[in-house]
Amino acid sequence: VLGLLALVFWCLALLTHSPLDAAFSTSGNGGPVRNWGGRLGAWLADASYFLLGFTVWWCVAAALRAWAAGLARWLRADSEGTAAPGLPRGRLVFWIGLAVLLVASAALEWSRLYRFEARLPDHAGGALGYLVGPLAVKWLGFTGSGLVFIAGVVLAAAAVFRFSWAQVAEAIGARILGFFEARREQREMQEDLAFGQQAAREREEIVLEERHEIEEHHPTPVLIEPVIAPVPASERV
Repeated sequence: VLGLLALVFWCLALLTHSPLDAAFSTSGNGGPVRNWGGRLGAWLADASYFLLGFTVWWCVAAALRAWAAGLARWLRADSEGTAAPGLPRGRLVFWIGLAVLLVASAALEWSRLYRFEARLPDHAGGALGYLVGPLAVKWLGFTGSGLVFIAGVVLAAAAVFRFSWAQVAEAIGARILGFFEARREQREMQEDLAFGQQAAREREEIVLEERHEIEEHHPTPVLIEPVIAPVPASERV
C-alpha cells in the first residue's frame, strides 16, 4: 500500500510539474505552488526532470511493473502458505537493463527530442543525457549513436519489463493472420450466399417459364361420354 501510494504521488507530481514553482533547480516566481504534491511534489518533479528529462517516465513504468510483480508474488505466496524465494539473478538483470534503458533513452532524448527542452528545467534528457549524448555523437556520429541507442532501448526494455520481442512478434503475427483468415472466411460465406441466391433466382425463373408454357400450350381436354345402352324390359310370366 505504501509503495502504491508513493508511485501515485510521484506520478501526480510529474504530471503537474510547473517551472514557476520553487524547487530543486529554480527559485520560482514567488507565487503559490501549482504542483498537486505541494512543495515536496514540486521538488521531486523538478529533480526528476533535471536528472533524467522525460526519460524519468521509464523509471515510473519500471516501478509500476516491479510493484505489480511484487504484489503477484505476495498473493501467490499467501495462497500457497510459503514465501516466494528471491531471484538475485533476475534482480541483477533488471537493474542492469534499467541502467542501459535510462542511458540510451536519455541520449536519444538529448540528440533527437531537444525541441521539448523548453518544458524541462534542464537539457533534454536531463543531466544524464547531457553527459552521455555529446560523447556518443562525437565517437559514433549522429546516425550511428541513434542506431546503437535504439537497439539499447529495445533490448533493455525486454529485460526490464520481462517480455520477449519474439513472443510479441508472434502474437502480433497471429492476430494479423487471424484477421485475414476471418476476412477470407467471411468473404467465402458471402460468395456462397450470393451463389445460393443466384441459383434460387434461376430456379424460380425456370419454374415460371414452365408454368407459362403449360398455360399457353396446354391441349384441350378430350371428354369421353359413356354410351348408355337401352335395357330391355323383361317379360312378365
